[in-house]
Amino acid sequence: MRTKGAKTARKTTKVATGKPTKNAQSASSAADLIDKAHTLLAQSNFELAIKFLERLLELEPENGEARELVGIAELEGGDADRGRQHLLLLLPPHATSPTHPSPYLYLAQVAEDPHEALGYYSTAAAMIEQRASSGQGSDEEKEMAVSALVAMVEIWMSDLCFEPSASDNCDALIARALALSPASAEARLSLASIRISQSKFDEARQIAVGLYKEVDDPDSPLPSLPTRLLLVRLLLEHSLHAEALDVVGTVRDEDALELEGAYLEGWAWWLRAEALGTGASAEAVAGKPDVDEEPTVAECLSESMRALLECARLFGEQDHPDLGVGTHTEELLRALKEKGVEPAADEGGDEEDCQAEGDVSGWEDVDDDVKMD
Repeated sequence: MRTKGAKTARKTTKVATGKPTKNAQSASSAADLIDKAHTLLAQSNFELAIKFLERLLELEPENGEARELVGIAELEGGDADRGRQHLLLLLPPHATSPTHPSPYLYLAQVAEDPHEALGYYSTAAAMIEQRASSGQGSDEEKEMAVSALVAMVEIWMSDLCFEPSASDNCDALIARALALSPASAEARLSLASIRISQSKFDEARQIAVGLYKEVDDPDSPLPSLPTRLLLVRLLLEHSLHAEALDVVGTVRDEDALELEGAYLEGWAWWLRAEALGTGASAEAVAGKPDVDEEPTVAECLSESMRALLECARLFGEQDHPDLGVGTHTEELLRALKEKGVEPAADEGGDEEDCQAEGDVSGWEDVDDDVKMD
């Protein structure tokens, strides 16, 4: 063994000081193409990334990383069928099973039926759970497993909700997610949804209040933006309008172009106006004092119109997949217009912007954009 190692070392030294071999050149070229593909994927330049990766696969058809990346690029670029075909080539009998969960997670997202999706998600989650049980799983991997388990819960609560085992399966899956990451906001929100489906509303409300307190704590890190949007919806479902506005405010501060954030802000102000109109005061979470001065119904409606006009403008500019948001925004704006509501001034804009938003003809333009979509 020592002699063989010495010969290998001498050969490596010779190669390093002489002309690179064809194999070394090929490996270097493959590594360069992979690096270039990663860069292009990060830039969302999927078409060019696919060209680089297809060139590499012509040279090395068995290159698993290139096969996986081209599958991901095809999926992200909008060709789900081609992406799926590439990823399936990473699985038996075409190849040995992948040692990481990524291909299974992507295949689950383009599965042709819910049971197929459950199978892929289950495999990915089990791989990470096995690593975690041996102390090898990273926090990032655990969050990937949590997301996979939550996705499985969503399938059981939607496509498979009428199956007798749906509720028990949801309980078992969310227990696994919380065992991996007890503090996961994503898993706790999923638990709240399960409890609502089981008519355990008090428990769901307690989860919502607990998550809100964490978001409201300046010393606690904020959950991801999509998670906060889900929390806003949960808070609104429990008529915690002021708390929902606090959370959606962090979303709007982080990303002013987030359409769902603008929509939920407008909807929250609308619901708060309705609650005040019935004589109800804004609810306060235990330990959080009421605001010093309760807004009037008119002020709430004015804030609602401001946010919804912004949502409608973004809807006209973006290719948003949820047409229901556009339709509901249009309905709310029409109702506000009929009430004679004027939009509140945007604190982040100048006076001319505020006047433009308050112009009825400007609203008609935005309304037309929503209708077109």
